[in-house]
Amino acid sequence: MNIDVLKFGGTSMADHTTWKKVLHIISQYEYPVVVVSATARTTRQLLQSASLAARKKTNDAHAIVADIEHRHVGIIEDFLAENESSKNELIKESCIKHIQSTIGFLKKLLSYIEKQGEVDPAMQDAVLSIGEQISSYLLAQCGLATGQLTQHVEARKIIKTDNEYGKANPNLGLITQHAGALETMLENGFTPIIGGFYGEGTDKNITTLGFEGSDYTASLIGGAIEAQSIEIWTDVSGVYTSDPRFIPDARPISELSYLDATEMAYFGARVLHPSTLKPAQEKNIPVHVKNMFQPQDPGTRIIRKVEHKKDVLAISFKKDLTILTVSAYETLMGYSFLTKVFQVLEKYRLPVDAVNTTEASVSIALANHEKLDTLTDEFIELGSTSLTSGKGLISVIGCNHEKAKQVIKHISDTQPHIHTDLISFSRDKRILNIVLNDEYLVEAAQQIHTSCF
Repeated sequence: MNIDVLKFGGTSMADHTTWKKVLHIISQYEYPVVVVSATARTTRQLLQSASLAARKKTNDAHAIVADIEHRHVGIIEDFLAENESSKNELIKESCIKHIQSTIGFLKKLLSYIEKQGEVDPAMQDAVLSIGEQISSYLLAQCGLATGQLTQHVEARKIIKTDNEYGKANPNLGLITQHAGALETMLENGFTPIIGGFYGEGTDKNITTLGFEGSDYTASLIGGAIEAQSIEIWTDVSGVYTSDPRFIPDARPISELSYLDATEMAYFGARVLHPSTLKPAQEKNIPVHVKNMFQPQDPGTRIIRKVEHKKDVLAISFKKDLTILTVSAYETLMGYSFLTKVFQVLEKYRLPVDAVNTTEASVSIALANHEKLDTLTDEFIELGSTSLTSGKGLISVIGCNHEKAKQVIKHISDTQPHIHTDLISFSRDKRILNIVLNDEYLVEAAQQIHTSCF
């Protein structure tokens, strides 16, 4: 049985017209397993509602909840109105019941958050999972209206994780064990539809895989059932040389290696979740990134090894970084100082984007995080610390040494007003990282892209 795992998210889950396109694409496959994200805007609304509840702004929080409920009821009503079926009354009744039940659970969570006066990580994960809980069930029901044997699968029954709320680590053994149920459904002629992004921890509470984690869910399932392919359906025709929203002349890349695609995702490319490719790579499953609005476009194929002779493969960038600088006391200079600095970062699970070191100091670019404020106390025995926010990172991926020197020179020659805080280059990974002020991030990225492509 040649199984394809298809993931749909973002604008592909926006409204009843895009749902019709999603179901049409699904119908073209013999054995598809479908993973979906929440409908557009829903996850951010859920996060906002939790924040409002914690601040005792109950009416505002419930206004957002009412909007989420109304929007999903509208999607169902519009979809069924355009796809007549003898089953529609039963389908609508089932959908409304599910929406009301899930929204009722959400209101209980918000009530608890209001009483606590804060959003603890476990409560936040439970709240944020609501979007996928609703969208996956409703899409499966809409499939029945179009004559497809789609069947909803609760993600918590398949995706098992630890209890690291907000960024849970999957238990691959348990996922593989439970994913067998999906193959049984396929063998019986049904198409499983499962919500991405969330799962269940060892304490039976809801956990999430990190923001935009539906891609990761698709890859975990693909690896568990050894699918023949994993397809990420989005609103762009593959992975681009840079973010086309900001770089107008960016263009799709036909093929990427797992390594290069992972590096691009880690350093800011928004098409894929950074962890997406790990399960696929372990089982050597090709990942395709395709455009659901232009399905005839080839998109990007991601495989184990791709030979390219380009000076630069792609340019990623992200903003809202902070530079942490730790200057060692004289008694701690050397390798022991650096070891202790990175032990603290590991303790707080803070990923590092770029590093510049000397014997006596280290400067590290990190994503903004509330834990950064606690680091000063952690480093008090090592040396003095400083935090400088408002920084951005440009990463030039697949860059050879000669091109890296040219890019650095190009910035200094053509954009002398742009001050670079930190520059690092990895010859083995072929990645050039440049940290600069947020306000110049897009301008510099556009200039570098033009010079490279």
